[in-house]
Amino acid sequence: MEEENVKRELPEERVEQTEHFQELIRGKYREDYLAALEDALSAQAREVNRYLAYRELMAQAETTKAKYPEFDLEKELEHPAFGRLLCSGVDPCTAYEVIHRREQECRNQRMAENACRPLENGLGNASLATVSKPDPRNLSRQERKLLRRRAARGEEIVW
Repeated sequence: MEEENVKRELPEERVEQTEHFQELIRGKYREDYLAALEDALSAQAREVNRYLAYRELMAQAETTKAKYPEFDLEKELEHPAFGRLLCSGVDPCTAYEVIHRREQECRNQRMAENACRPLENGLGNASLATVSKPDPRNLSRQERKLLRRRAARGEEIVW
């Protein structure tokens, strides 16, 4: 039935070509046709797999960028070792950590050294500051009024 619809829609010459093509792919060129079809399907499957791998790589790169703001995928791909790690199945975050391990160790060491340095010129935590008693002469009018109320309720005010 479909062949009849095709025959009606196509000019006579086109119908003969279609029938000849069908005869060829069923006959002596069948193997060549199937091989070419298989090659085309394989190429298409490879292209789809490449696209999916690219999307996954970009998603992992965004995750790595969130963890390491200085991470730049294009810049990192210039390092041959980084590319080899990615090709062997290592995720970009781990590959970045491996490639930049020494830099991270130096950064951590500097942070540790800075944490061990003595505080200079009174700069530092508020817990290290001395506590001084307020001078009643320097209290504002509101503060004096509040102290009078507390004393009127029987609270003992100690300086």
